[in-house]
Amino acid sequence: MHSDNSPTLSQTDVLICLDNQQVATRIGSVLSERGLTVATIPATGIQAWFEPNGCQVVVTHTAMIGQIRTRLKLPIVNLEAFIFERPDHAAEGAPRQFDGDAFIKRIFMVMGDAHKRAARGPLPR
Repeated sequence: MHSDNSPTLSQTDVLICLDNQQVATRIGSVLSERGLTVATIPATGIQAWFEPNGCQVVVTHTAMIGQIRTRLKLPIVNLEAFIFERPDHAAEGAPRQFDGDAFIKRIFMVMGDAHKRAARGPLPR
């Protein structure tokens, strides 16, 4: 399991590209616990990033999707798609909730799809 804050060309399964390093670290820890290698970079560092060997997916937020798509040719999982408003928050807890189980399932699904596409090779033009 590899998790750091600097770009690397080593084997990496998931690239986390978020400016909130506390959130990036927490997500990286959860993914590492599930056997994935993770690298984290701040969103402002995407221009210096070189696609790592074996990287299968990028985790980021809505505002960064366009910039990542122009820079890297990797599938993207939008972290914000897993944050939901809690209708019952007035009585208890935070107004928003992160669906961690759905997020993890999505990561593995996207990685499985990327692996299948790589095994088939590029599509004919």
